[in-house]
Amino acid sequence: VPLMSKSYGADVKGLAEITRNLGLFGAGAKRAMAKALYVEAERIMAESAPLVPVDFGVLKASGHVQPPEMSGERVSVTMGYGGPAEAYALVQHEDLTFRHTVGQAKYLEQPFLKAIPGLPDRLAKTISAEAMK
Repeated sequence: VPLMSKSYGADVKGLAEITRNLGLFGAGAKRAMAKALYVEAERIMAESAPLVPVDFGVLKASGHVQPPEMSGERVSVTMGYGGPAEAYALVQHEDLTFRHTVGQAKYLEQPFLKAIPGLPDRLAKTISAEAMK
């Protein structure tokens, strides 16, 4: 169940090469990719926290990163805000007309988009470290 009714994904140059090279690491490759994606999602969430609008703190406290999911060759990580704040998380995120005293709209999208440059290098670094364990 999505905690925000909006999903984002990224098609990042260099990920195809990382995926091809994962074969060099054998059975631990998928686990290494899962760890790398989780680390990246945690970093994005940490950068988003100061941007989350705060009235009572329910929305900010609802931020989470779920454990990686692996299905076939696919590895994914879900992160977001919602839970008890689901009724207004998306509105607060998308409505650019709100004037927040603390936080802003696009509180998750901006850190996500900011993370895309350099993503392949960060993933490769984490994958290499994990695969060598």
